[in-house]
Amino acid sequence: MDPTTLFTYERHVDSRSLRGRTLLVTLGAFSDAGHAQALVDDHLLNTLPSRVVGRLDMDQVYDYAGRRPEITLELDHFTDYERPEILLHEITSPEDETFFLLTGPEPSFQWERVASALRIVVDQLGIERTLVVQGFPAPVPHTRELPVTRFAGDPDAIQIRRTMPGTFRLRSPFTALLTVRLADAGHDVVGLVAHVPQYLHETAYPDAAITLLRAVGQEHGPVLPVASLEAQAVPVREAVAGQVAESAQLQEMVSGLEQRFDRMLTSGVGVEVPRGEDLAAEIEEFLAAVAEDEPEEATTDDAADPSADGTPERTDDPRSEDDPGSEPVA
Repeated sequence: MDPTTLFTYERHVDSRSLRGRTLLVTLGAFSDAGHAQALVDDHLLNTLPSRVVGRLDMDQVYDYAGRRPEITLELDHFTDYERPEILLHEITSPEDETFFLLTGPEPSFQWERVASALRIVVDQLGIERTLVVQGFPAPVPHTRELPVTRFAGDPDAIQIRRTMPGTFRLRSPFTALLTVRLADAGHDVVGLVAHVPQYLHETAYPDAAITLLRAVGQEHGPVLPVASLEAQAVPVREAVAGQVAESAQLQEMVSGLEQRFDRMLTSGVGVEVPRGEDLAAEIEEFLAAVAEDEPEEATTDDAADPSADGTPERTDDPRSEDDPGSEPVA
């Protein structure tokens, strides 16, 4: 099916005039701990100048019966139908940089076609970098800085290398497929996943959104303000601290998570992984230092004479005569 008919620009928008360096993607997935995506969307759309410039045809890609939208029955009539929408927003940062934000639920159908449609949009808008952001429930304490795992279609596109500590097989969200397809087409796409304390994953946790927005700047995205999110985070932090202080069981749990978290940092798990060029530079420096410290090599004549150092040349079989069954090393 033709992917170009799946996405349409708004009638009042001249798509030829749209240009931006960065696309942020907050499409829903099977998990978004701490309501991180919703907090990011609400913060950006309500604190920065923005407008809707395009949308996907939801009737083709959304499972209404599987994820029924909400509606209000007010006495004898219905109101406030929550229409599911995947929208493309144009936003202007405080530094007058134009970027785009793709919001909405995860598409239910036609993933390959949706990915193709979005790849075309990325091409049309001149997007240089796509950043996918979300939260993930993890065994981390709220008393430590939230880790942010990075993933990418091309690992060299990642600026700060903080990866998962191993290889995992999991059920794919749409954003994982989008990452692969954009990378296949030669686009830079990086995923940012904030690790949210698992005991807070159902709570709106502003610290997760703050951490993700700061990571966006670290990954060559726009520098975004977080002041209003900081104001929202203060009462949440106080409420969590108060609940922990009143429960010995919670204190023990948090203490255990702190110890585990600190051990991981000490062992190097979850810390920044050196980039390829950094490793190459370190190896070159090491080899140069070794070359300087090596003694002068033997002369050609000495090297050709195995007994030049006075040690008689060994011609016997190194195997023991008492062990006739020994096999020579290949």
